Amino acid sequence: MSTKRRSKLELQFEGILKDIGVEYEYEVTKVPYIVPESNHTYTVDWTLLKGLLIETKGYLADYNERRKYILIKEQHPEIDLRFVFADPNKKCGGMKTTHAQWADKYGFKWCSVRDTEQLRQWITEDHGKTSSNSRLPSKRRRQV
Repeated sequence: MSTKRRSKLELQFEGILKDIGVEYEYEVTKVPYIVPESNHTYTVDWTLLKGLLIETKGYLADYNERRKYILIKEQHPEIDLRFVFADPNKKCGGMKTTHAQWADKYGFKWCSVRDTEQLRQWITEDHGKTSSNSRLPSKRRRQV
């Protein structure tokens, strides 16, 4: 049974994962983070069963979305969260900065969804299932 994805980019990335034959789960890992004076959770797009967390982004729309990722990185330095961009050269919403420049500035690893060699390298490297990523709360969803 096919599970609905939120974008064409996610469908494209899932096709790459299937072609490579890597095990993964979609939107099962929840990472708590705090926006000063309030608690939030963020659902990671892709949790590879070897421990890597990947967010696929077609567009980094606004300040609050970008701030969320920065807060998560600051509050969970043990997490290896990487970005797969539809177009790394696309400008972030309301900024002169591209997605790639933003990711570099804040120390996130990133690549284009078209960079299948980089994706293959990420996906096949050992991320240590027993690493700190495995300590994150994970909610498994039942397929209906």
